Amino acid sequence: MKDERIEWDIDVSILTNRFILKELLKVLGIAAFIAAGIMILIILPSILSGNFYSNSSNIGDMKYALMLIGMLFFFTTLFIFAYYGNRYLLSYNMDEKGIKTISREDQRLKNSKLNFLIVLTGLLARNPAATGAGFLAASRQDQDMKWKKITKAVFYPKYSTITLHAGYLEKNIVFCTKENYNQISAFIRPMCADSCQIRDK
Repeated sequence: MKDERIEWDIDVSILTNRFILKELLKVLGIAAFIAAGIMILIILPSILSGNFYSNSSNIGDMKYALMLIGMLFFFTTLFIFAYYGNRYLLSYNMDEKGIKTISREDQRLKNSKLNFLIVLTGLLARNPAATGAGFLAASRQDQDMKWKKITKAVFYPKYSTITLHAGYLEKNIVFCTKENYNQISAFIRPMCADSCQIRDK
């Protein structure tokens, strides 16, 4: 297997792919959790003083917050269809050292425009979190994961997908076609057999 290299391109649906949808819901869930936390902090004095239920504006504020969270999910879905066409364009490059996940040129261009807008919006709004998120997203267009760093590999033959985990936060989702899944799976298993836990689902 020395010097062997496998490369392939794949277009992955975003909202209909269970793996991407799961990661997207995590991000939106964190945003919703932060919004709910801020709302709780705002109404906490009323709760502690026992005036929460007697004040109709508190109930109205909670309904407003829930509406904003719902709108966040709704407009995120519309944006994914309108801007990305519900597709993410990926390329994979795999050899004896590791696996690289690359955003293809058209995808990279779209991501760069969006990240620029996020950074610009953050700067104009004097919001360091938004600015930092834009820079972080721009720096993570590609992912290079070495076999020796992988701690867990989970194989999903039904979905032609493999998830690779390196530590607590680093994760790479390897999307295969139905035609090349067996080849990719056979390549990955011996590469990380000595350094990680292998599971089949």
